Amino acid sequence: MTLAEKTSSYRHIIKLALPIIISGIAQNVILATDVFFMARVDEVSLDAVGLAGLFFNTLYILGLGFSIGVQILIARRHGEKQYRSIGEIFDNSLIVLGVMSLVLWVGMEWLAPPVLKLLIHSDAVYNSAILYLDDRAWGITFAIINLVFRAFFIGISAPRIITISTILIATANVVLNYALIFGNWGFPAWGIEGSAVASSIAEIVGTVVLVSYTLIAKYHLSFDLFKSWKWKAGVMKQLSLISSPVMLQYFLSHAGWFLFFIIIEQNGERALAISVIIRMVYMFQMVPFWGFSSAANTLVSFTIGEDKQHLVMPLLKKISMLSFLASLLFVVPNLIAPSWILGFAVENPNSTDLITESIPTLYVISVALLLFALSVSWFSGISGSGNTRAALLIETILIATYIFIAWLLGIYFKSEVHIIWITEPFYFLMMALVSWGYMKSGRWKGKVI
Repeated sequence: MTLAEKTSSYRHIIKLALPIIISGIAQNVILATDVFFMARVDEVSLDAVGLAGLFFNTLYILGLGFSIGVQILIARRHGEKQYRSIGEIFDNSLIVLGVMSLVLWVGMEWLAPPVLKLLIHSDAVYNSAILYLDDRAWGITFAIINLVFRAFFIGISAPRIITISTILIATANVVLNYALIFGNWGFPAWGIEGSAVASSIAEIVGTVVLVSYTLIAKYHLSFDLFKSWKWKAGVMKQLSLISSPVMLQYFLSHAGWFLFFIIIEQNGERALAISVIIRMVYMFQMVPFWGFSSAANTLVSFTIGEDKQHLVMPLLKKISMLSFLASLLFVVPNLIAPSWILGFAVENPNSTDLITESIPTLYVISVALLLFALSVSWFSGISGSGNTRAALLIETILIATYIFIAWLLGIYFKSEVHIIWITEPFYFLMMALVSWGYMKSGRWKGKVI
């Protein structure tokens, strides 16, 4: 049995995906913790963090998209056993993403007020959102630097440290949120600003952990990390060809998600509050599928690097099956005990009506989860094969359709919030059909990166 055949086994898929899933759960705590605590302050703060967090993520996703391209390229070199060239990819990526993070920090400070003023209808929500972003912006530098290490460790199929670091990040964020929002343990009570400061400090914790582990475990010696600090045109060309389309794809996806919530906001503060709560549940429940998606990126690229293209389709079938089975762990409780599930996101005793009104939307996202579980592995297979431009084209068409349908339901027809959310399952249905069709056609074969 070849190494590629071993890596395409159910056991290896789970071995690679599980630490990524665990780390994804912890990473989403950063996003959800702020919403969780703001739900206990007031509805305006809840709405503000929901929208400001989406704005932050829309910029952060540029770095994440680039890092996914880095991960694909590192996995390909790992499959080709070109271990020394991995260091050049890592170092040049660190330079690019380090500069990008500083640009995004400055851009967030300058762009957030005019952009959010244009898009947010409520003055109270707008003012609170700006307060949050003022102290969340500088944390993006450390968050994006962490992405380089994440791409490296997942690319070489050694993701355990990602689990450890993100659990520590999440723990720091929860503790600091509790301290700085309400002024517990002698800390100042900064409210929504305290939540932003807590999240930014938590990202620094992650950076310290990842750098320390890399040095202590001597990965910098095994892969020649931290040695190629000069700009190398050949490496940058490879990174640009693979990473740029993924970066734009991720940006379009999250920009569409941000615009979706702006459409929701036009239907009133209650509709937005329901959607922010649903988003909190939705993002947690999507974590396993992003883990399988990341595994698909790495394993497809690695398998092609070993010149075993005939194993790619069976590999993706296994990943999509595992992903679908994982979705049932969330969908069944959503359908059987929706109030109990939503109660994790809303514990305010005065929020019974909010939970009741959120149940129809929870049913809608349950359908979306089933379709997402099937679609994401096949779509990630396109990127993992190196055909990131094809993935970008597919995503662009799907997002344009997504926004149009959301606008039609939310603005033109003024539909109820759960009807607007039907956009989600439709989007993933289209993604599943198009992605499977593309991989089945074999057009991805022969791509050299």
